[in-house]
Amino acid sequence: MSNRGMNLPADIILRTKIRVPPVRPGGIVRERLLDRLERAVQGRLTQLSAPAGFGKTTLLAQFLTDRTEPAAWLSLDDTDNDPAKFWRYFIHSLSAAIPSLPERALPLLTAYPNVSRKTLLDMLLHEIEAYASGTGRPLLIVLDDYHAIRDEDIHDSLSYVVDYLPEGAHLLIASRGTAPLKVAKWRARGQSSEITGGELTFTADETRRFCENTAQLSLTPEQIDRIMAWTEGWAAIVQILSVSLGGRDPRALDRLPGEAMGGQDDIMAYLSEEVLTQLPDELRRFLLDTCVPDRFNTDICNALTGRSDGGLVLDELRRRNLFLIPLDDTGTWYRYHHIFRDFLRRHLLRHDPERARLLARTAALRLDELGLQDEAMEQIIRSGNDELACDLLQRHLFKALGRGEFATLLRWMQAISPAALPAELHLLRAFALVVTGQYPAAEEALVSLEQDIQALPADDRREALQSGLFFVKVNYAFSTGNYEQWLQYADRIPDMLPESPLFYNLNYNRSEPLVRRTPFGLHGAIPPNTNVIALRMVDIMNAHGWKQSLFTQYVLQSVAEGYYEWDRLAEAEALLREIEAIAYQKRCAGLYVPNRITLARVLQARGRGAEARAVLQAASETAVSWGEPHWSAPLAAYEARFALAEGNLSGAERLLKGTGVAASDAPSLYRETEYMTLVRLLGARRKEKEALKLLEGLAALGERERSLITAVDTAVLGALLEKQRGRKSAALDRLHRALAAGAGSGYVRSFADEGKPMLALLREYRVQRLGGGSAGRDDVVPGGEALAGGGPGGAVPEGVQRRAGGGADDGPSGETLADGGPGGAVPAAYVDGLIARLESELHAADATNSGEADPDRERLIEPLTDKELALLQELERGAPNRELAAKLQLTEGTVKVYLSRVYAKLGVSSRTQALSRARELGLLD
Repeated sequence: MSNRGMNLPADIILRTKIRVPPVRPGGIVRERLLDRLERAVQGRLTQLSAPAGFGKTTLLAQFLTDRTEPAAWLSLDDTDNDPAKFWRYFIHSLSAAIPSLPERALPLLTAYPNVSRKTLLDMLLHEIEAYASGTGRPLLIVLDDYHAIRDEDIHDSLSYVVDYLPEGAHLLIASRGTAPLKVAKWRARGQSSEITGGELTFTADETRRFCENTAQLSLTPEQIDRIMAWTEGWAAIVQILSVSLGGRDPRALDRLPGEAMGGQDDIMAYLSEEVLTQLPDELRRFLLDTCVPDRFNTDICNALTGRSDGGLVLDELRRRNLFLIPLDDTGTWYRYHHIFRDFLRRHLLRHDPERARLLARTAALRLDELGLQDEAMEQIIRSGNDELACDLLQRHLFKALGRGEFATLLRWMQAISPAALPAELHLLRAFALVVTGQYPAAEEALVSLEQDIQALPADDRREALQSGLFFVKVNYAFSTGNYEQWLQYADRIPDMLPESPLFYNLNYNRSEPLVRRTPFGLHGAIPPNTNVIALRMVDIMNAHGWKQSLFTQYVLQSVAEGYYEWDRLAEAEALLREIEAIAYQKRCAGLYVPNRITLARVLQARGRGAEARAVLQAASETAVSWGEPHWSAPLAAYEARFALAEGNLSGAERLLKGTGVAASDAPSLYRETEYMTLVRLLGARRKEKEALKLLEGLAALGERERSLITAVDTAVLGALLEKQRGRKSAALDRLHRALAAGAGSGYVRSFADEGKPMLALLREYRVQRLGGGSAGRDDVVPGGEALAGGGPGGAVPEGVQRRAGGGADDGPSGETLADGGPGGAVPAAYVDGLIARLESELHAADATNSGEADPDRERLIEPLTDKELALLQELERGAPNRELAAKLQLTEGTVKVYLSRVYAKLGVSSRTQALSRARELGLLD
C-alpha cells in the first residue's frame, strides 16, 4: 500500500475545506465577471446563484488568486448543518487572515450554551474589524456551496453577521439558489448584489476559448454554435462535451439535437453514452469504485479498488480532464465534480447495489484508520450499515461531544434504526435533546429509557446505565426547573451508582470566570429557594456516589458564589476550599478558575489583599500549565481590580494592558470581566465618558442575554461614574436600576464591594428617593444581617424575598418602596440593609487601619495549620520558594498562596516580618 497522503493530521478534511481551490492552468479567464465582482465587493454581500456546473467555484477562486491580500474560504456540504461545526470551520477559515483567531475563538464555541452564539459572533466581528482597520486591507470571506445549509439557526446567525459586518469586510456566497438570509434592507441600500446563472453562462467567445485553450479542440464556428445551442452556455456540460470529444472526430457534434438539452436526465444519458462507455474497462471500474467517498487520496483509492497504483490512475484522470478536482497543492486529496460524482453513484447503485454497500463499508473503515472519524461516520450512515454505524459512533462520540456538535450527534443517531441503537446511545440522544432545548422529546426519551433500563438484567451494565440516566435526569431538572420529578426518581434508584464514563467528568464551563454568569448559574439570578434545592440535590448525588462528579462540584461552586454575593463569606470560603481540591485533581480549569477568583474576592472583602492577589497569580500559573492560557486574562483583570481598590493605578494599568482590551473597542460579553475592570480604570483616570460608552455596550449585550449579573454590575458602575462627573439625578436613576435588579436575588457584595463611594450614593438615594429616615424597625435588621444572611436558608426581609410588582407604593407590612424610576420598585428595607452593611464594614476597616482592631498582639487572627507551621520552619532555614515547593510537595504557585495566608494570619507583609512575629508568638520554639 502506498504511503502517499499518510501521516497527515486528523483535521486534513478541515484543511481541504478552508483553502482556496487551485486554479487550473490554461483555464479561461472571464474578465467581464471578474470586473463585476470587483465592483460588487465594495458593498457587504455578493451572492452567486446558479445550478451546479456554472463555474461559481472556479470564478471565485480566480478572483481571489489574482489578489494580494489573504482571504477566507469555506467549502460547505450537507454535514455542516450543525451550528457548532459550521462556526468551527468558519473560525478556521478566517485564520488565513487572522492566524491566532482559532486559539481565542474556539474556547467560546465549545462553551455553548454557556456562551451564546451571538456572543461568539460579536467576538468574530470584533476580530474582523480589528484586522481590517489595523491592516488597512479588505477581508473577503467566501462560503462555497451554501445551498447545502438547511439549518435555520445558521441562516439566522449568518444574517446577524451580514448586519454587523465591519467596513472593509465582504461576504461572498456561492449557492445553487439565493441564500435564505434576511438581507432585503442591504439590497435596497445597494450593499447586496447577486450574480445569477444568466450572467454565469459561457458566452460564445468563452465557449470557443475553453474548447481551444483548455480542451485543446479545434472547432468551427458552426460547431461552437451547436454546443451553445445544446448547452446554453452551461460550463460543466461544455466540459463534458469536450471530454467526450477527446481523441474523436469533432463531427460527432453533428449528432447533438438542435434544441437545448432537456435537463438532468439528458446530462446523465449523455455522460453514460458518450463518456463512461467510451472509457477503457479498467478506468471505468476505477471511477465507479472511487465515487463512493466525498473526498479521497491514493490510499483510499487503493483500498476501494484493490489496486496498488491508484496514484498513477489519478494522474491519468487528470490528464484526461475527467472531472477530477484537486483539494490541495500537493496532489494528495481529490474529489470528483458534483455532477460527475452524482452520475457515477447513480450508475453504481442501479447496476451493482451490493458492491455499492461493500464499497461504503470499505471507505468508512479506511477513513476511520486515517483518523477521519467524522467522514467515516457520514460514509457509513449513507450506506445504511447500522451495526457499523453504532460501533463507530460509540468509539468516537467523545470527540463530537467535546466540540459541542450535538446537532451532528442527533442527526447520526436519528439516521440509525432505533432498534439498532444500544441503550447507551439512546441515553446520549436524550442528553443531546436536553442540551439543545428539545424538552418534550427529551422527556419522552427519558421515560422510555427508564423502563428499558429497568427491564435489563441486574448487572454492571444496568448500573452504569442507571448512573448515566441519573445524570441526564438531573440535567433535565436543572434545565426545566422540574426538580420534584427528579427527586422522586432519585428515591427509586439504588443508594450507590458507579461513575458514568461519559457523563461523570463532563465539563460545563470553558470560558466564564464566574459560574454564576453561565446558564448553569442562571446568569446571576438567585431565586429564593435555589440554594435549598441545589444543596438537597447535592446531598442526594453524594449519597448515590456522585460526590466528586464535575456536575456536583459546579452546583456547589454556583452555591458558593451565591454565598459570596449574599455576604455569607465564611460559608462561601468553607465551600470553596472543599471544591478546590477536586477541581485541581481533575485539572478542570473551568471550575478551578472561578473557584480561585471567588476565593480571592472573599479574601479581598476581608482585607487580605496580598493573599487574594497571590491566589489569582497562582491560578494563572496553574491554568497555563494545564494548557489553557486564555484564563490568564480574566485573572489579571481581577488582580487589576484589586490594585485599583488599593489606589495602585499604574499597577492596574500594567495588568490590564496584558489582556488586550482598549477603550476604543466594541465590548463583548465573553470578555466582560476585562472590560468592566477597564471601565473602573477609566473612571479612576477621570475618563468617565469613555467608561460610560463601554458600559452602555455591555449593558445592551447583557440585556440581550438576559444576564442579571451584567445588569446589576453595569448599573452600579454607571451610577458611580455619573456621580463622579456631577450628574446626581442620572446617578440615582442608574442606582435605582441596579437596586431594582438586585433586590429580588438579595444582592449585597455587588454594592458593598464599591466601598465609600457607594455608601455615599446609597445614603443620597435613601433621602432623595425614599424620603429620608429609615424603614420601620420590623423591616430592617441592624448591621445588615438580613442581607448578610440573605438568600435561601437565611433570613430575608420580606421586602427582598417577596419583590413587589405592579407599581405598588407599599411593600409587605406597609414597607416603603422607591418607585417611579427605571427598573421597578425597590424595598426601603433592602436599601437600609445595604447602608448598614457598608457602614459596619467600613467602620471595621477604619478600626483595623488605626490599630484598634488588634489590641492584643499576642493573639493570632486565625490559627496556623500544620502545613503553614511547616512552611514557617522552612522559612527559618532560608529556603527559597522552589526548595519550599519540593520539600512540601507543592507547586511554586501554591507556596506563594500559603505564604500569603501565613502573612495575613500573622498580620505582616514580608518573610522577615513573618519570622519576627512567629518568634514573638513562640511558633518556632
